[in-house]
Amino acid sequence: MMRIGNAQAFWGDRSDAAAEMLSREPDLDYLTLDYLAEVSMSLLAGQRERDPAAGYARDFIDVVRSLAPFWNAGGRCRLIANAGGLNPWGCAEACAVVLQETVSRPLKIGVVSGDDVLSVLRTPAADANNRDRELSRNLDSGTPISAVAARLITANAYLGAAAIARSLADEVDIVITGRVADPSLTVGACLHHFGWKDDDWDKLAGATVAGHLIECGTQVTGGISTDWLDLPDPGHIGFPIVDVSEDGSFVVTKPAGTGGVVTEGTVKEQLLYEIGDPAAYISPDVTVSFLSLDVEDLGSDRVRVSGAKGASAPKTLKVSATYRDGYWAAGTLTIIGHDARAKAERCGEIVLERVREAGYELRESVVECLGGESIPRAMSVTSDTGHPLVDRALLRIAVAADSSAAVERFTRELMPLITAGPQGTTGYSDGRPRVHPLFRYWPCLIDRIAVLPIVETMSTTGEASTAKRAQLEFARPFSNPRRRSSTSAPRTTADAPVLLRDLARARSGDKGTSANIGVIARRPENFEFLEGWLTADRVEEFFRPIGVETVVRYELPNLGSLNFVLKGILSSPLRTDAQGKALAQMLLEMPLN
Repeated sequence: MMRIGNAQAFWGDRSDAAAEMLSREPDLDYLTLDYLAEVSMSLLAGQRERDPAAGYARDFIDVVRSLAPFWNAGGRCRLIANAGGLNPWGCAEACAVVLQETVSRPLKIGVVSGDDVLSVLRTPAADANNRDRELSRNLDSGTPISAVAARLITANAYLGAAAIARSLADEVDIVITGRVADPSLTVGACLHHFGWKDDDWDKLAGATVAGHLIECGTQVTGGISTDWLDLPDPGHIGFPIVDVSEDGSFVVTKPAGTGGVVTEGTVKEQLLYEIGDPAAYISPDVTVSFLSLDVEDLGSDRVRVSGAKGASAPKTLKVSATYRDGYWAAGTLTIIGHDARAKAERCGEIVLERVREAGYELRESVVECLGGESIPRAMSVTSDTGHPLVDRALLRIAVAADSSAAVERFTRELMPLITAGPQGTTGYSDGRPRVHPLFRYWPCLIDRIAVLPIVETMSTTGEASTAKRAQLEFARPFSNPRRRSSTSAPRTTADAPVLLRDLARARSGDKGTSANIGVIARRPENFEFLEGWLTADRVEEFFRPIGVETVVRYELPNLGSLNFVLKGILSSPLRTDAQGKALAQMLLEMPLN
């Protein structure tokens, strides 16, 4: 058995979590740290434009510095982090400087790169073969890459676990990567530790599920869980650990004495987070079926997960690309008093009208009234009896345009509402909104053989080895099973509770311009009802007012769960919930028959 912890869920998570984890669990074999979301590369590209030596998550350097006492005390846990971003070697060099200053013994750093495929995607269509042109189409819209090729700023293929395992075989203490698939941080450790073969599909599938569960840190130990208010000590939620067995099964847990919980419910919520077809969860390493998973609550914050089934990985890799698409800005005002929501909506109309009157064209605009009647449960001030005392609404306006001048004009038209708007307008302490470049996400595919992972090493003296370059071989692709959309007739019961949240937990997240919502029945009998009643059509009707195109439903009877993929609901990056994190909570407020 081996122990893998995670102490970083995103770029901006707690930098002291790694040191805390290792102070409580010094016997960990590996510690993973995940820094890269889809839009992170565009932010790093902006940094690199200002400073060619930048382009990586600088917070990671603080983490490395915080671990100096652990290494000086003889600690042997090995770090695996994708903090390298667009400049893994530069990140390693910065780490080496810190280690030389603070750690008394030599350490070795592995660097995994080769994920940058920007030059390949910028290839003119005339120079690309038909397959390349088809693969580079936007996975969500089908639009050809030629539409944005001149505006691309980053394009990175998701590398898999093999390069990480190869780096660990060089006996490095730290592995720093660029873009790799999030679960592959864990799979790489397992691949090296157990000596699995590249085609041990079921074992790789189990490790992929383990990596999927811990990649988002405290989300599997109670963070953002449906029953968050019931958590013990939510201010000190522990980061997760997986105890992985040689057969790929594992137990999810957390350090003793930390807040939060690890239960069947928290694990199932995270299992369904940001997935599509549960019969074909695709990674660079393996194609996983969740339909055979068994989740067993062992008690005492220990949950066993087993039964993962794997098939061969595809011949293509997913690419996360970003491109410039003009400029944007967003501003907020709080309006308090009678008819607050109606007043906020009128203010939004006024601002956009004045921008048009000034001769500027906005390509996109979003007016949101957060509070009042704009969400299922009013966020208004209440008395002890629960009756509203006064209405309030948070007005948020976001716009996008091809020109920065048009967006700048919007920022100038918003602030006069402080004195020209309705009585009770307040909340302007942040001043005039700032104008930002707008980056959009472009998901596509690339032939695996076009991507060459590179593994290099560096000692804490900064001396680099000869780069180890090798083309990785992979088995034939896995043919995905057909997607299933529910067509069963709805079934109701007279004894059903009022709201969906009384019967289910749920979690949602982004999948490009789409989103998913995993719905987990609280009890077996609840699943029987939900499977018949909560159809794709009902969910589509519920979300139609906020722009959903279509909904596809998948069933996971082994987990008592349903997974809904909402196509096109995140087409606008200007909305408050641009990553779909609140969609599950909205759905849980659905009234039942």
